[in-house]
Amino acid sequence: FSRLNDCTNFLMVGTLEIRKGHTQVLDAFELLWHQDVDINLVLVGKEGWLVEDLSKRLLNHSELNKRLFWFEGISDECLEKIYTISTCLIAASYDEGFGLPLIEAAQNRLPIIARDIPVFREVAGEHAHYFIAESPTELKYCLEQWLALYKTDQHPQSVNMPWLTWKESANQLLQILTLIEPIESTSNNVKLKHQK
Repeated sequence: FSRLNDCTNFLMVGTLEIRKGHTQVLDAFELLWHQDVDINLVLVGKEGWLVEDLSKRLLNHSELNKRLFWFEGISDECLEKIYTISTCLIAASYDEGFGLPLIEAAQNRLPIIARDIPVFREVAGEHAHYFIAESPTELKYCLEQWLALYKTDQHPQSVNMPWLTWKESANQLLQILTLIEPIESTSNNVKLKHQK
């Protein structure tokens, strides 16, 4: 953590998977590091399926624990600390079911850079900086654009991004399914009412 304090830290949260875009992000950061751009890439997540080559690349990278950091099995408290010392969240998934890290970033008042996919637009709305990048070079340009906006405090802010609580999400799902009525909270107990 001492190496991350007072630095520009870009955070990615989630299992390392092909669809999450880690390889393209790492490629783009290597291009930026080659230009002596002083930024860190922080990955939080365990190794997923079919990413052995990426894992080896990370573990043998010349920037590992210098400007590249990979935290595999950390506690929620540790992740919370990483959010607080990060500059921006990168959500680079090519496809995603929901995008919980976007919500966590907003809860920590962390700016968001997200791939321009429908689910991220649905979750973050106007509160994220979106990118479309087919290549690492295109992503590098997007990151440079965001850094320029950040330096002048013109980047999108996640501070006012709305999000649903778990209870609100569950109620919304139940109402859509119309199988059971909304959840009622009574002290610490949650009761489901079945429709007749």
